[in-house]
Amino acid sequence: MSDMSGTVFWVVLGVALFLGSFGAVGGICLALYIVSFIVGGASIIYYYGKSRSETTLMNKPSRVPKTKVGPGKIIDDVTHIQRHYRTDKRMTGASAIDEVLQEILDFTYRDYIHIWYKKISDDGKFRYDMRLTLQKVVIAFSERCKEVDWVPYCTTNLVDDFASHLRLFRRAQEKVRKEAKKDESKVPPDLTSVFFDLEVEMENNLCRDTICTDPFKEREYLQELSDVLLYLLLPPEDFHNKPFKHIVRECLVNGVFLPVINLMSDPDYINQLIIWMCLDTPINNDTFVLAIKLSDSLDELQAVREKLDMDIARWRSKDTGGEDDTFVKQQLSSLVFVKSQCELRIARLQAGLGYDDGTANGGLDVQKLLTPGQKLYSLPFDVILNNNVALSYFIEFMTGLGFQNYLFFYLNVEGFRVSAEQQINAAQLQKLADSSSPGPDLEMISAAAYSIYEQYLSEKASPRVRVEESSLKRTLQAIQKENITEEIFDPIQAQVYHLLQENKFYGAFKKSSSYIKLLAELDLLRDVPSDDESSIPDDETMSSPSSSNHASTEDLSNNCESWSDLIVTAKISQTGIVKEQGRAYAVYAITVTKTHRDGLEDVVDVYRRYSDFHDLHMTIKEKYEALGTLSLPSKKAFNNMNKDFLEKRRIALDNYLQTLQDPGVQANYPGLQELLYPFLQPGPWEKGKSEMARKTNDWMLGNMEDFMMDTFVNPLKTSVKTVGNAVKSVPDNLVDGVAKVSGGIKGIPGNMVDGISKVFNIKNNIKAEMLDSGKVGAVLDVEEEDNIPMRIMLLLMDEVFDLKNMNQWLQKRIIAILRQIIKAAFGDMINKKIVDHVEWVTSAEQCAENLKTFRDSFWPCGCLAEPRTERDQNTQRRTRVVCRAKLLASLSDDLRHLIGTETTRRGVIRIFHLFQQRTLNKRLVYVLLEGMLETLFTENKFQEIFLKVHSKSPRVKPHLERRSNTSKGTQNRRKKR
Repeated sequence: MSDMSGTVFWVVLGVALFLGSFGAVGGICLALYIVSFIVGGASIIYYYGKSRSETTLMNKPSRVPKTKVGPGKIIDDVTHIQRHYRTDKRMTGASAIDEVLQEILDFTYRDYIHIWYKKISDDGKFRYDMRLTLQKVVIAFSERCKEVDWVPYCTTNLVDDFASHLRLFRRAQEKVRKEAKKDESKVPPDLTSVFFDLEVEMENNLCRDTICTDPFKEREYLQELSDVLLYLLLPPEDFHNKPFKHIVRECLVNGVFLPVINLMSDPDYINQLIIWMCLDTPINNDTFVLAIKLSDSLDELQAVREKLDMDIARWRSKDTGGEDDTFVKQQLSSLVFVKSQCELRIARLQAGLGYDDGTANGGLDVQKLLTPGQKLYSLPFDVILNNNVALSYFIEFMTGLGFQNYLFFYLNVEGFRVSAEQQINAAQLQKLADSSSPGPDLEMISAAAYSIYEQYLSEKASPRVRVEESSLKRTLQAIQKENITEEIFDPIQAQVYHLLQENKFYGAFKKSSSYIKLLAELDLLRDVPSDDESSIPDDETMSSPSSSNHASTEDLSNNCESWSDLIVTAKISQTGIVKEQGRAYAVYAITVTKTHRDGLEDVVDVYRRYSDFHDLHMTIKEKYEALGTLSLPSKKAFNNMNKDFLEKRRIALDNYLQTLQDPGVQANYPGLQELLYPFLQPGPWEKGKSEMARKTNDWMLGNMEDFMMDTFVNPLKTSVKTVGNAVKSVPDNLVDGVAKVSGGIKGIPGNMVDGISKVFNIKNNIKAEMLDSGKVGAVLDVEEEDNIPMRIMLLLMDEVFDLKNMNQWLQKRIIAILRQIIKAAFGDMINKKIVDHVEWVTSAEQCAENLKTFRDSFWPCGCLAEPRTERDQNTQRRTRVVCRAKLLASLSDDLRHLIGTETTRRGVIRIFHLFQQRTLNKRLVYVLLEGMLETLFTENKFQEIFLKVHSKSPRVKPHLERRSNTSKGTQNRRKKR
């Protein structure tokens, strides 16, 4: 009751206050407002409902559908149940590959199909059919891949395509350079245009210029190619569905082929790829400065200078003193030096003094170096004859003078001595084994000697080697009487040696531009020594003792206790790299502990090179044959300064040393201590075996890896009298002479010329010009050998460093001899390693890893990667400089010593410039793509398809007309004759 009265009180109070405030008029207005609101809302609802009802009645049937019951209801419910599609996840037969492929397909559906299809329909039938079709395509493609033997393609065709592409680029460069020098007033021809002109000649009347230069033609070509691929891979019912086929074709062309080809052709992408591949290759200051000096682009240099200015400003802001002041100043000094080199190069290019692509010497001023007073290395004459690079330049110099026959005669005699000595020794060994066998067959040796005499010493020889007549008569009489030994030409050879050493030849050579270029090849122009250091030290000389060292070592050994009174232990503690006059080599520190009778210990560090360990091993093996089975780590031709490699070798050498120190081993082999302990004495070690004996033993016992290292990788070490040097010093004239002898005398067996003519693999019927205009692999059909993988790799090396045209001596020296010696030493071992590597690359496990890399690149962490951002021009230019520096840094010292510093640089610069041509990169991508398709679909005549497409090039018809006119002219000349 109290609550009700309270409510009434508040209502009455509210009404009273309202009336008191607004009066009776306010109450009337409020009532009108409420009534108007209700009437208005009802009116709106009425009119809106009426319009909706009219619309519904006009568009929909008035009959209300009946509710389904019974079987109809069940059928309707069943048809609306969501279907679950099942797919077979097996595609390639390899579970490792199938798992990754399924993930890639899932990501592809999610990001490229489902993202737009879900806006159209939620029916899964289309997506299921699409996935089923793609799986069928993958299965068909994998079946094709399984049927293909990828080893021949990867080891031969792939390398041949790249090497031939490089040959076209080299020839195009040479032609452009030649035309520019012929008439400097004319604009030189375009490199790309010349390249495709040469392609017509090489590729047998087809040219890919239109698809590489015309985007419209390129798209047409890819559409035709896609049609063929869809015909081969799509299920028939899908291929005959024209709308579907055309959609898939356009997606394939515009979404796969064109983006991938454009990416692979982009020079900036290739430069980044090279930098990534050489990630573990450090760049030192000299290499980076050299990369700047070899730049021929002002934009590149200005971009580098801009970055240097930013770095200099950043380091100067840190130059505030303190503990790091010295380090900061060193960094600043280095940056300022690099900037100065960059500015010097810019000034040189602006003055029009850029280097020629064919020299790659960074502006070598030959005339300045030839002026009197310049301090240059003085190469000894024996080094000239010994080093393959030096000998090639000396031959060119002598050829220019017209006296090359003297040098060829000298080298011919060396080759004759090797072959004759081998033949006589083999016959004598056979006679010792079988007393009834005949003595040495001097007739064939006499024939070879007579051929050399006729070619160089007789009056019919042209040109003739002029020596003392008395020596000539004695030599001729010895040949006629068949009183022949391997030393029959030694007196005359000695005279020729002294003639070559005179100022007329050797002295003039040292004052010529060829000598300056030789020093550049040997990398001896950077740090010119003082007068008392004018000659290059030999590897053996650096480690051989001087007279004072001899005395001190002998005194020490005489005054010390006998070895039996000492307990000596040795362990290789560390490794290091020593640089001496521009040459680097590894040194191993041996910590030797000597314990005396009284318990005192002496600890000394002894430094030895690997060659010292090898000589010790040879000495021990000669005295104790059973110890020849001890494991000594093998030599490595390249990358033997790598930190990890040196550590592995240190451990292996230490194990070898511990085996020799084992008390049981020393007890079983008396005298082993006396051989080992002098090796552990401080100072130079007196070798127990001579260089000649060590190499000969390597050759005789089949240790060809060691023999090759000594003969080829260390070209300044061997003597001109050694067998290895004689083999590598045989010129073309000797090959021709021996070929004539072997062809004219039926009694000469193969082993007489094995040491000479077979080493060079004579090809009399092949013209070098014809081979150079054809594909690199064309020569493989001519040579009668089976080592295809190794040979094509050597031919690629020939093209990279241009050994055939730029330096024929080096080409003979490195390609032919190295090929024959490797074959003789290892047989098919090298090929087997190449084949094994290719099989590993194409294995299921490696393919799965590549697919994982692809997946992680496109979908990192399962999410679609962001689009590739465009890099600014200056960043791309600086990337080019870094790429060039990485390529230069990847060259090992061994390779530079083998074929010359400038030759290796030329090869690197050629490769670098090749990859900077976008159009030519696209041509290479298409060549590789076509080669893969021809290998995959061998029975589908892809080669004829490509020939038909590429023969439509406008360059082909003029070439055919020129060739037709040339053949008609040749026939007319023959008829006149």
